[in-house]
Amino acid sequence: MERSRVARREETKTSVKQTNRTKRPKKKKTGGSGSKGALWKKLLLVATGLFIILMLAGGGFAVYAVATAPELDESKLRDALPLKIYASNKEEIKKGGTSREYVSIKEVPDVVKDAFISIEDRRFYQHNGIDFRRLGGAIIANITDGFGSEGASTITQQVIKQSFLSSDKTITRKVQEQWLAIRLERDYTKEQILEMYLNKNYYGQESYGIQTASKAYFNKTVDKLNYAEAAMLAGLPQRPSAYDPIQGDPKLTKWRQTQVLDAMLTTGVITQKQRDQGVDQPISKLIDPAPKSKDDAAYDSVIFDMVSQELEDVFGLEGKDIYGQGLKIYTSIDKPMHDYMNEAIKKDQVVQLPEYAEAAATAVNTQTGEILGIVDGKNPGTGTSRRNFAKEPHQPGSSAKPFFAYGPAIENEKWSTAKMMTDQETKVNGKNIGNYYDGYRGTNTIRNWLKISANTPAIQTFQQIGGDSVEAFAAKSGLRLQDDESISPAYAIGGMKHGFNTTQMASAYATLGNGGDYIKPHIIKTIEYSDGSKIKSPVKPKKAMEDYTAYMLTDMLRDVLKPGGTFPSAALAFDAAGKTGTTNAYKDVWFAGYTSDVSISVWTGTTKSGNNNELGLSGPTNSTMAQNLWKDFVTKTRDRTPAPFEQPSSVLSIGDELYVKGTKEPVVEKKAVPAPTGLQASYNEDSESGELTWSYNDSALRTNGYDSVSFEISMTDPDGKQSVLGTSSTNRIAINGLDPGRTTLTVVAKASGEQSGPVSTTVTVAEVETDEPTTDEPTTDEPTTDEPTTDEPTTDEPTTDEPTTDEPTTDEPTTDEPTTDEPTTDEPTTDE
Repeated sequence: MERSRVARREETKTSVKQTNRTKRPKKKKTGGSGSKGALWKKLLLVATGLFIILMLAGGGFAVYAVATAPELDESKLRDALPLKIYASNKEEIKKGGTSREYVSIKEVPDVVKDAFISIEDRRFYQHNGIDFRRLGGAIIANITDGFGSEGASTITQQVIKQSFLSSDKTITRKVQEQWLAIRLERDYTKEQILEMYLNKNYYGQESYGIQTASKAYFNKTVDKLNYAEAAMLAGLPQRPSAYDPIQGDPKLTKWRQTQVLDAMLTTGVITQKQRDQGVDQPISKLIDPAPKSKDDAAYDSVIFDMVSQELEDVFGLEGKDIYGQGLKIYTSIDKPMHDYMNEAIKKDQVVQLPEYAEAAATAVNTQTGEILGIVDGKNPGTGTSRRNFAKEPHQPGSSAKPFFAYGPAIENEKWSTAKMMTDQETKVNGKNIGNYYDGYRGTNTIRNWLKISANTPAIQTFQQIGGDSVEAFAAKSGLRLQDDESISPAYAIGGMKHGFNTTQMASAYATLGNGGDYIKPHIIKTIEYSDGSKIKSPVKPKKAMEDYTAYMLTDMLRDVLKPGGTFPSAALAFDAAGKTGTTNAYKDVWFAGYTSDVSISVWTGTTKSGNNNELGLSGPTNSTMAQNLWKDFVTKTRDRTPAPFEQPSSVLSIGDELYVKGTKEPVVEKKAVPAPTGLQASYNEDSESGELTWSYNDSALRTNGYDSVSFEISMTDPDGKQSVLGTSSTNRIAINGLDPGRTTLTVVAKASGEQSGPVSTTVTVAEVETDEPTTDEPTTDEPTTDEPTTDEPTTDEPTTDEPTTDEPTTDEPTTDEPTTDEPTTDEPTTDE
């Protein structure tokens, strides 16, 4: 045979030589079809050369990929490599994979095998590790939709990937996966490979392996599973968190189970009747989980849940790419802070939560959006009754106002903090909106209205800006409404259909402290695969609002933590800002606040299950618990003093108010000089001295366009004579030597040549009584019995008619905004 090949090669050479000798040279032609033919030949020659080069390069690449592929290690093939999670200090905070009971394939019934093979690899028993028919369809999809858009992994390839390789969608990894799959099929039987696969998978509920999952969801061993239960388990490895029948979305769980049942019907392992019966059976009727130990209620459970969800939603990994292959997850969790927050709430170490109440909290890094700590509740429960109150939405009350009222106005209309709004009767859908205080308080700045959390100005702001602009602004800060919601003016004061959770609120307020950059809250910093390769978080900041909007809101929210605000007892030694939020009957009580390095939101309240007979957190102490928890967290869990917020160059300060630079220089219309209030006089007749005092609203003075004020004090003596007693730059003046009788004291405020209306009070000084001699009035002329001297007092004005301390004639209280009138909790929202 070798000689024949040699002979054929020699004959070919001779034929070529003869052909070359007999061929006559052709004359060269200019132009015409000849030149075109020569060009095509050159192009064909170049294309052929490139094809050969690519083939050689591809072959070399394949050789390299195979040569660098890991060796098959039977211990890794049979063991589920646990998912490990680490805190920011590299301390391991969760050990996954500890719950696994290995089961032999002989104990796995055919219905379970059929369910997995039907949905994952229908030609499992026919291929040699690679399903070329399925591969062809995936190649077409990858060409049309981009590489990695569709996979063609068989069960054998999944075992290889879970045991040895990362989930990177690279050509090198794919070549190695296929090569090792062929080797695995050569060294092990199909039944052995299927056994590896069923025992490696993660099924949710901290269950690795089919046996552990069967007990976790159905409280039975795998050999007793029916086709409906098998179909549910077969659907879980793709997305364990999303399809979890205990804690996941029931609709998603049913959808995935139906997919598997349809696949089983297609492959002929169940009948149409069985398929329909399985689809019709509710998931809740199917589930019967085994009881769990108390250890499952550890603080780390909520971290594991968030990591699992983020691996799927942010990194785009499926469950089979995550679990059982030794991933190391490095998170942003500040373990001491996380543990302290959980201890404080779960063990009532800061406030005493009523038995019917719940609480949740989230802390995020203001600059990075990374989650530092999270509390899922005081009593989140276990098993099927477990809830995550930090994930559940709650109505935000007035903590929505910066994002659903004043923020959009500053962003879109460039309102200043001195923008005037009137607290007056305001209706929404025919319903009158009230404040948490009685009545209305007239005209003032939006700074003042946000500080004291007035409702009607926020509603009016929403109405002026428009719902579409408001909704778009809030969504950019992470407060996106759900699909079944339609925004209305009531959203300006937190009267929402669903609301938001503590993580959303913490990240939204972090946006204000981060100069207007929103960063989606996330917990994962880096993923490390078993082969040492790493992937960093893909989360990036997005511009949510202008820096002037973020800072002007922050500056107004600083005032909330000062006297006169709704959290006056904060008394922090560092720069911070925040907002209270309360709904009707104190069902939801919030405080969301932030510094330049941490943003924390705390929710306390009652749940939809009807706690406390729907009365909410009753009592003045309960209504301040969220504030007290926030203050404790922000002061005791950080090891440094945060830097103050920096005013950007886009913001102009004029007095105490802020304006967007570049807008028209504010021209303040000078209005009436505000009058003093609370005028009171104290006078001691024995020492003939006393003091006149009054209160004054300096903020209202500046709002009306004046910088400074002085006071002129005048008096009208008992004889009606008027005189100026003096002037004062303070809120008091001495009064001395008042004549007997009634003296009227009047004060007016003066500023820039203008003066306020007068306020007055009176002081009555008793006249000294003197005895009249009897000789002046003879008794014979005027008998004492007819005109007793006691009937005519020596003074014209009886002292009993005018007390020495009269009530001030003004009806105004001593201060325009008394702190005692402002409770530490703000208004209930309307249940619109």
